[in-house]
Amino acid sequence: MKLAICSLFVLALPFAIARADQPPPHQPPPAAFEACAKLTAGAACSVTMHDHTVTGLCATGPASTALFCRPDHPPGPPPEAIEACSGRNAGDACAVTHGDHAIAGSCDRGPGNGPLACRPSAPPPR
Repeated sequence: MKLAICSLFVLALPFAIARADQPPPHQPPPAAFEACAKLTAGAACSVTMHDHTVTGLCATGPASTALFCRPDHPPGPPPEAIEACSGRNAGDACAVTHGDHAIAGSCDRGPGNGPLACRPSAPPPR
């Protein structure tokens, strides 16, 4: 019995280490929380940011126990990120300008085999 428990621990250890290296989940923007401040879980909601309105449902997530407006369809990469990888292949180096900052990254399709876009290698500066 002790051997079986030790074996399970040894097998699970690499997965725990790999999980520890991952960054914490991203927190939704404040506007997403504000959209659901007076609503209940499952209620329809919408958030407008940067002249773009996203519809969704009020829900909680792994990074928060408070209700926020979770998009029906997560937004895709910004047009600048797609343009930065135009004519390139997955894995190629790229850069996107955000305000006064150039953000280096690599071209990637992301989840769901979306468009090839520049994925930052580090979080953008605030």
